[in-house]
Amino acid sequence: MLNIIKEKLDLSPELKKKINWAKNYTSASITLEKGHLIRLEPTNLAYVDPHKVIINNYTFLFFNGVESFYINSLKEQHNLSELEKYFKLAKSC
Repeated sequence: MLNIIKEKLDLSPELKKKINWAKNYTSASITLEKGHLIRLEPTNLAYVDPHKVIINNYTFLFFNGVESFYINSLKEQHNLSELEKYFKLAKSC
């Protein structure tokens, strides 16, 4: 039988600081969902579910230790230095 084990991940201090800075600068109201490490036992397969910040209908996806983020899907990558701009756009919609 396959067991699915979810372990909650903490936001790295650097990522938390950048998200809070962009949130405070744009005064956007956000919902933050911490990511998970999902393991399939007894296999050695694992998946990292990203941290999510939700503003209106936009979901921003973040991974610890990565200097980029994604919006709604993992198709297009954006640099963390542009986070403020995208928070403003999401807030205005």
